[in-house]
Amino acid sequence: RDCERRYAAVLQEKTQAVKAAGGATAAQILRLEERAAYLESQRRELEEAYTAGQDALSTIEQIEDSLSSAEGWGTWDLVGGGLIADLAKHSRLDEAQASVEYLQSQLRSFRTELADVTISADFQVNIDGFLRVADYVFDGIFADWAVLDRINQAQVQVENTRAQICAVLDYLRQMTNQAEQDGAGLRQEIERLVRSVPM
Repeated sequence: RDCERRYAAVLQEKTQAVKAAGGATAAQILRLEERAAYLESQRRELEEAYTAGQDALSTIEQIEDSLSSAEGWGTWDLVGGGLIADLAKHSRLDEAQASVEYLQSQLRSFRTELADVTISADFQVNIDGFLRVADYVFDGIFADWAVLDRINQAQVQVENTRAQICAVLDYLRQMTNQAEQDGAGLRQEIERLVRSVPM
């Protein structure tokens, strides 16, 4: 019972004893431990970057929902929705704009985390100038159409940003898996070296 924990404790003691004794095996173990520590640090950085990317994706979903709702109200406004459709549409656009401002700070954080793991990425989302004044003052088919067109452009831009983030997240997952596999291999090699030393 509890043999795995006891084995790990004995292995740790023997590892310390081998390192204290010095020699070629001790030097090799120290090099492997340094590499394992670096990989563990890298894995943590990758996880932090991944979390930052997931947070940005969550905000993108909110933006997409707001833009989709604005598009629906914009379509309704195009066929004669009037002031109520204008108000609802611009309310959704305001929600989208607020989320975009929050997303910009999340993307800056994501870029910072990516720099920690030497991945460069450039994400930009900008939703502004939705012809609000023209939409209210010249409430007609051309103003409504122009606003709807800007909404569609914003949706494309947000979708492109989502695709970029998803591609980077896939790459981060691959890097994390590789770091975990390499770390496991190093630990096995250290264990093999320790076990090979007679005590």
